[in-house]
Amino acid sequence: SIASLDPTVTLVGRVGTDDLGNFITGALRARGITTDGIIRDDRIHTGVGHVRVNPEGEYDTVVVPGANGNLSPADIDAYLEDHEPPAFVVLNLEVPLPAVRHAATRFRKLGSTVVLNLSPVHAEARPLLRLADVVVMNLSEACHVLDVPQNTDVPLLLTALREAGAKTPVLTLGGGGVAALNGKELVQADVEPIRVVNSVGAGDSFLGTMVLAMANDHPFPLCLRAANEAGRLVCGRSESFLTPADVQHIERVVGVPLAKDPVSAAQATENMRG
Repeated sequence: SIASLDPTVTLVGRVGTDDLGNFITGALRARGITTDGIIRDDRIHTGVGHVRVNPEGEYDTVVVPGANGNLSPADIDAYLEDHEPPAFVVLNLEVPLPAVRHAATRFRKLGSTVVLNLSPVHAEARPLLRLADVVVMNLSEACHVLDVPQNTDVPLLLTALREAGAKTPVLTLGGGGVAALNGKELVQADVEPIRVVNSVGAGDSFLGTMVLAMANDHPFPLCLRAANEAGRLVCGRSESFLTPADVQHIERVVGVPLAKDPVSAAQATENMRG
């Protein structure tokens, strides 16, 4: 999703040496994504995810990690031996927690701004909250990681996430928009109603748009507004990705271009922590 908005994207992970691994790496290169951080693993098949969508447009997925289940802290170190740290690092929990923990710690020490998407969530992920600059999750994921009832009030959830170590917790609320704690400020953004066709790409589109706006030093409330609109757009159609026309639409909604000039890791760190 981020590559739909900004071509300077590198993916780090593992695929097998099977046909699916060949297809994935080829498709990534065709989209302009740098793939030299992807390791070809000859011990196991490429990971797959089976996506299911109900009549209301909501989805869940069954993930078989395959090669991505072998991603290790050593793989992160090997990548950093040959690459400069990026301005922003986006992590999720589709790889083993030790690799996520090591990546968050190392990249952050090197000056990268770390954005953690707590998905797919499990209770053991709670210690990761304090390792990221921004933590993004939906309502059910937040309740799961905090072990609280699903009807817990949103401001209370955000406060609990902050107390658990999340510097900037962001809660996506579906049709309710988004809420976040940025410093001492409670930031909320509504979203225009839309007939939901397919919500598969909503979270990724939200995340990619938010990170792009953050990387270009936009005010955090604007980043969330832009991300909200991105998620709304992809929910209204069968495709699960953003198009260049979508980006132009989002820019009209927020009133500014999302992308300005490339940013360095040091600049990004200063924007988040200064």
